[in-house]
Amino acid sequence: MSKTKLNSILLHIRYPYTGIVIAIMWIGMAIIITSQQIEAYEILLAATAVATLIIAVIGFRQVK
Repeated sequence: MSKTKLNSILLHIRYPYTGIVIAIMWIGMAIIITSQQIEAYEILLAATAVATLIIAVIGFRQVK
């Protein structure tokens, strides 16, 4: 298999999984906030936002 075909396959497989992981993380955070009566949910939102940025940088990076 040539290198260009391998790179295109990796790009098609990699991005949906990254998006799914980020979506599950935010959905889980929303469930936690609504099920728990937390008053200080800003920390949870900030932690989820930081984790999203880290996952996005790693997961959406172009394969070189």
